[in-house]
Amino acid sequence: MKMEKICVISTNPEFLGGVSLYTQNIVSVLKLKRNYKIFWVYQGEKNRVYEKKGVHFVEIKTKWKYPLSEVDFNNKVGKFLEQNDFDIINSHAIWGSWMNGYNKKTNQKIIHTYHGSTFYFFKNHLKGPGFKRKISSAFMVIFGLIIEKAPWKKADQIICVSSHLKRELEDLYGKRRGITVLRTGVDLEKFRQEDKIIARRKLDLEMNNTYGLYVGRGGFWTKGLDKVISLCKEIYKRDKNFSLIVVGADKNKVGHLIKENFVKILPTRGREDMPDYYNSSDIFFSMSRCEGGAPTMVTSEAMASGCLIVTDKEANQEIIEDGGNGVLISGEYPQEAERILGIIKDRRKLDQIIRGSLKSARGLCLEIWGKRYLEIFNYERDNSS
Repeated sequence: MKMEKICVISTNPEFLGGVSLYTQNIVSVLKLKRNYKIFWVYQGEKNRVYEKKGVHFVEIKTKWKYPLSEVDFNNKVGKFLEQNDFDIINSHAIWGSWMNGYNKKTNQKIIHTYHGSTFYFFKNHLKGPGFKRKISSAFMVIFGLIIEKAPWKKADQIICVSSHLKRELEDLYGKRRGITVLRTGVDLEKFRQEDKIIARRKLDLEMNNTYGLYVGRGGFWTKGLDKVISLCKEIYKRDKNFSLIVVGADKNKVGHLIKENFVKILPTRGREDMPDYYNSSDIFFSMSRCEGGAPTMVTSEAMASGCLIVTDKEANQEIIEDGGNGVLISGEYPQEAERILGIIKDRRKLDQIIRGSLKSARGLCLEIWGKRYLEIFNYERDNSS
């Protein structure tokens, strides 16, 4: 069988973000197949080509600052692809505008994965705090609309990580053939229920406390940390043994929120330590204002680890059903705090929801997800979904 060359265009492989981890999962699935030669192209601080664990990495340096760096990167990616022959090109997120002006080669497949809508991401910021941020976001809304358009028009196949993302993109760019909704997969070998006592000992946490968990980088608006804090205030009023673990947040940006005495901010360790955070926690809060994935990667990992998922309509986590595999709350935080604590104390009800959550996570396992991804990679051109 011919060895196919696959080029994946994504973010820095060392970056602990959703798109990078998603791409790592793709590469892991592809590496199980011996007939693929894999190249991973990303934006970095230097121009270099190197090999690591059987993958060929191509780092491309850009000369501009964000957002112009994204334009420069896409232009250089286009030139790289013109000079090299690949059977399959799989670009991700905003790293697909290289398709503008690209001359597709014979028998080449171009597949683009949207992880969210850049347009709606920055539009969401227009509702947030800070006048300067709103002004810059207004410009970025237009930028997002332009930079993410090319793949929708020119890719052979589109992958959307949620149904609502597919609808958003159709509203922006119109309907098209060849679209697949494929939710983010979860590695059940790494993320599964473990002994809570052992996990808490590793993190030096109290054994008898109730712990909530928030995971999110950078600021607070998009990820909804302020909403989580408001809800947790109500939980803490009713249970002084409750604590909220905050992982990954930038203290300089969220310092005004994490001063509450029930908040315990823990440092971002390596990826390998994430299972301990999930397994130490009773509740996982997924309350973002704008997300592409449904569920997001961290939400699916928390589900697989046996956390009670608490989310709201704004987070748009689609697969979460209130009382079935999680808790879908309203904006009435005092009443919702009572309900959440009631579920935590009702072992029968809690176990029922967790069982539903684990069942949902099994449906997202990498084996099923990876098989579907490979099917899309090898789709027939005259098919549409």
